[in-house]
Amino acid sequence: MIFSGLTLDLDVTYILVLLLFLLPLVILNGIVFGPFMKLFQERHERLEGALARAGTRLDEAEDKARAFEEQIKVASSRGVAARDKIRSEAQSVMARRLEEEKKRLADKLAIAMKDVEATKSAGLAQVAVESKKLAEATATKLLGRQV
Repeated sequence: MIFSGLTLDLDVTYILVLLLFLLPLVILNGIVFGPFMKLFQERHERLEGALARAGTRLDEAEDKARAFEEQIKVASSRGVAARDKIRSEAQSVMARRLEEEKKRLADKLAIAMKDVEATKSAGLAQVAVESKKLAEATATKLLGRQV
């Protein structure tokens, strides 16, 4: 063996050095290290609890956001439906009014056309009479006698 030549003498000084090392370690552990580790553990637990609460609140907020988005979609679809209904009603009213106005204008046009036709007929009759008189007057002047 490699260590066969090595001898270890244990005497009281080694035990005393070990006690001088362990005694302050035990005292410091109870006074400093233990409370520090307890404080550190409590801080860690509070932090973990805060993270868990934050995660829960984040999940709740996301759920509320999804519900709000759904409500917006529903309200938007209702708004679009109401707009389309109002638009179609307005278009039907406008179409009805246009038809009524077209009919009224067609009636006015028919009356005006009758008036124009009557005026035309009267004008043509008067032109015929006047042209006959003018032709007779011209013939009388040109021929020098009554025609």
